[in-house]
Amino acid sequence: MFTVTYEIVSPESAENGESDESGFLLPGEWQIPIDEALADKDGVYTMSLREALDLAQPDEDSGRWFTETGSGRCNYATGVIEYRAIHPPENITPSSYKRVKRLLRAR
Repeated sequence: MFTVTYEIVSPESAENGESDESGFLLPGEWQIPIDEALADKDGVYTMSLREALDLAQPDEDSGRWFTETGSGRCNYATGVIEYRAIHPPENITPSSYKRVKRLLRAR
C-alpha cells in the first residue's frame, strides 16, 4: 500500500526555507495535516497505487519515493505552491521499486 504526502509552500515560508503545511493526502483530495496524523494513532493513510496516481503525478525518483517537481500545483494569484509525493511501502523490494519507477516513467 502506498501513501501520498503533500507540502504547501507560500512565498513567505519559502523565504525561511520552510513550508506552511504538510501531511497526508487521501482519496477525494482530503488533506490530513501532519500534526493531526501523528495524534491519530488509528489513522490509515495508505491506498492502492492506482488511487495514489489519481492524487499525484510524480516525475522524479527521489530514491525512496516519487515526487512532483517543477512548479508543482501553483496558485498564481497567491503564489502558493503544493507539492505531492507518492511513497511506496517500506517493505517494497528493489525489483518492485524498479517496476513502479518504469510504470511512472511510462505515464
